[in-house]
Amino acid sequence: MMKYRSFILSAFFLLLVALGSPSTHAKVGDLIPTEIKTEGPVEIEADELNYEKETQTYEAHGQVEVSRGDLSLRADHARLNNATKDLTAWGNVLLREGEDVVECQRLEVNVDSRVGKIYQGKLYLKDQNFHVTGREMEKLGENHYRVRDGSLTTCDAERPPWKFSVKEIEVKEMALGGWGIAKGAIFYLEDIPLLYFPWGTLPVRQERQSGFLIPRVGYSSTYGPEVRTGFYWAPTKNMDATFYLDYLGDRGFKEGLDFRYAIDQDSKGRARFYFIDDRLFGKNRYAFFAEHQQTLPYDFYVKWDINHVSDHQYLQDFDIDIPDRALIDSWSQRQLRSVVFGGKDWDKFSFLSEGMVFDDLTKISSGNDETVQKLPQISFYAHPQSLFQTPFFWDLTSSYANFWRERGVEAQRGDLFPTMSYPTRLFDVLKFESDLGLRETLYDSHNDLTGRLHGWKSRQLLQADVQLSTEFYRVYDAETFSVISDLLKVTKWMHTIEPMVSYTYVPRVNQTRLPVFDEVDQISFANQITYGVTQRLLGKGEGTNSGPVEYGKLMISQSYSLENPSFFNPLFTDSDGKRRSFSNIRGELWWNLRPYLWAHWDAELNPSRGSFDAFDFSIIAKDLRNDAVSVQYRETRSTIKGLTLAGKVKTIAPLYLFGTYYYNFLTGTWIQAIFGAEYQAQCWSVGFMIEDRNRSPDGTVKKELKFQFYVTLLNLGSIGGKPYLLNL
Repeated sequence: MMKYRSFILSAFFLLLVALGSPSTHAKVGDLIPTEIKTEGPVEIEADELNYEKETQTYEAHGQVEVSRGDLSLRADHARLNNATKDLTAWGNVLLREGEDVVECQRLEVNVDSRVGKIYQGKLYLKDQNFHVTGREMEKLGENHYRVRDGSLTTCDAERPPWKFSVKEIEVKEMALGGWGIAKGAIFYLEDIPLLYFPWGTLPVRQERQSGFLIPRVGYSSTYGPEVRTGFYWAPTKNMDATFYLDYLGDRGFKEGLDFRYAIDQDSKGRARFYFIDDRLFGKNRYAFFAEHQQTLPYDFYVKWDINHVSDHQYLQDFDIDIPDRALIDSWSQRQLRSVVFGGKDWDKFSFLSEGMVFDDLTKISSGNDETVQKLPQISFYAHPQSLFQTPFFWDLTSSYANFWRERGVEAQRGDLFPTMSYPTRLFDVLKFESDLGLRETLYDSHNDLTGRLHGWKSRQLLQADVQLSTEFYRVYDAETFSVISDLLKVTKWMHTIEPMVSYTYVPRVNQTRLPVFDEVDQISFANQITYGVTQRLLGKGEGTNSGPVEYGKLMISQSYSLENPSFFNPLFTDSDGKRRSFSNIRGELWWNLRPYLWAHWDAELNPSRGSFDAFDFSIIAKDLRNDAVSVQYRETRSTIKGLTLAGKVKTIAPLYLFGTYYYNFLTGTWIQAIFGAEYQAQCWSVGFMIEDRNRSPDGTVKKELKFQFYVTLLNLGSIGGKPYLLNL
């Protein structure tokens, strides 16, 4: 589970941002050298070293160095009483333990009791980049610390841009359950005091802590001011929950619950619920999302992913609530899917049972009564395996599915598809693969008002495939592409060319009296040759675990029908119904030169029209300054045609500008535009974001302008949410 840095304040939440860090208490304890607590010799070097036998005291002066393990101490003077175990160092004391550093004028510690003091100290904790000062830093016992007249910042400058000063911080982990108590805290910008807090508490353990989350504040031109708040609750180590109460202007208050659990390694999940009495929508609206995975006895498993909304417009009005997978389905496939599945995997076999429920987002007025649900589908697979220790292989795909809906044709379907294959190599050069499969599909349909599909139906199919391919390659030294080799740390390159030709045959079968629910129900006749070529660029770096890595791939293919194109086959049929002998020329190109370039093209060129039926591409490019640009374009047979532009650029060193723009070419309108700026200093950043959402063509989404402002203090937290665009 992710860690939450949550804070509870008596006066104002900023105190918690400034004072709290889950790892602070462990480092405060490290003010007392941990290596001294363990057994082992202490080495002392100095310009002058004396030992007094009566008092059993070592006294060192001038360039004193004390070391034990990974601990080292330097000072002008030091004294160790071997009888009382008291160690005292003074004069320009510098204590290093690992990567953490303490500077002070005087250090006192008892090796046995672990009680001690540091005077006029400065503490640097590298992990969190914390700079802590205190007139007196005191260790009172096991996990019990006190810092007086101190300050805290994550800024490296001698004169920090911001800091918190405190009169006293006391941390008593064992007694108070991991909470610290701060008194007299003042927040400074430069040297100007802005906020005063007489008292506050903060979590100091590295574990998760319950408390209020930092509010997020924004403004919508359509609905008014927005304030998003939350309370994080961690009752046990294996579960937590976040309670939300958001004020959304004219819409009213919106509640939410995000519950996560990991009972053990075999059982974990997450459930989210949101509710709003939407004053503008005129009714209660809600959404529920749940995911779970569970390992059962005998290596069986069950998983589910449930997604449900009260109305389709919820997905547009509150898209921040929607899980990523469900949000992608809602935009790209215009559906919301819920699935429960389980089964078991063996070495050579797999069993899977699943139920799927779909909410068709395109049917707003007619409802979801005609949408086909798959309740359930049970599948059994036999993976390719040798047939009686011969060169032949066999595999099996089989399934039973029940298709149900409120209104329309329903059916039960059984599908059995065994396949025989024979892979071999010819002349140690050509790779030859052949497959032969027999498919039997059985239907029992009902609720067909026409009677055409009613009753038992069956279909038998034969499918034969033969494929011949080979591979040519050449290896290049890194100097051949020196610039890119240095960037990616590649020492050897390999370029491969893999031509391929295959033949597929599926006989004509009358399927007009069969119901159609998915791709299994309409298998097109095929008597075709497919040819193509694949090229790859692979690179290998130094060491045994550095490759090879595939940095680029290009695939181009096309099919040719050996039959007169009078039959219907989607490969050889245009969107206007015109049939042809040559399929579209399909091409895919990947470049994976991360972190500098990632690109993917996917296109289908129609040879009869000389234009693209589908053309999608996505490019993300970065430079050494961390400037980034992203371009995404989607076009599919005139049903989708949209462009997304996003980018961030560093102007002057600390100032980033960022933005994104969505445009729909089919409607001729822009959908959304986001622009903003962020000023990034070493230990803080501040930014603002403007989101301009256009009115949808059907009027269900109103035009809206949102403003958000955020401030971040390094390693402590932020007020407001940082936009994802800065993570490009």
